[in-house]
Amino acid sequence: MASKKWSFRIGLGILILTAGACSFSVSTANISALKLGTDKAVSSETSRFSTSDTIYAVAVISNAPGKVKVRGRLAVEDVEGQQTGPIPGLETSLDLEGSGSATFTFSAPTAGWPKGKYKLDVILLNEDGAQQGQKSTSFTVS
Repeated sequence: MASKKWSFRIGLGILILTAGACSFSVSTANISALKLGTDKAVSSETSRFSTSDTIYAVAVISNAPGKVKVRGRLAVEDVEGQQTGPIPGLETSLDLEGSGSATFTFSAPTAGWPKGKYKLDVILLNEDGAQQGQKSTSFTVS
């Protein structure tokens, strides 16, 4: 009986040591903030833009243990004469080495932004291309 207890303890100890020696990583990378503004630093956050404004977005990526890709995509929500959904040609991908800020710049078209409601979707992808998070914010052009 005593030898069974002793064998169990040794087996349990080996199991604990083996599990502790295994190397694994659980990514908790996330988009901790998403701000829009009219200057590259987004020093003054806003959700209202004029038809000629350049729209800047800063996505703050936190807890990224390694390389990540951050994708920003503009979409129409409610603009007269425009189909809702992603705007072709207005998607940008940025690579980050880890946690940090991803800054997106969307310049107004030559004729200006059509007045209405838009949305920016930011998607966080890990090194393998798997989605780690998403954040969206709506804004108005008037």
